[in-house]
Amino acid sequence: MGTDRSDGTSASVPPLEHPAYFSIDTVEGYVRIDQSTGNKPLYTPDEARDIAETILAAADEAEAESE
Repeated sequence: MGTDRSDGTSASVPPLEHPAYFSIDTVEGYVRIDQSTGNKPLYTPDEARDIAETILAAADEAEAESE
């Protein structure tokens, strides 16, 4: 689970009760990201990498704030 750490402990921030649904797949050279909210499902590989980097950076920042 996203709140579990590699050492087996959980983050101090509880999981959301109603997270947005994401389905990530590839379609003819594009990365398809379906979301429960929003309406842009297709991203270029570079755009998908930018989104992933932003999500990872925010996750690192949030984890650091909760420690």
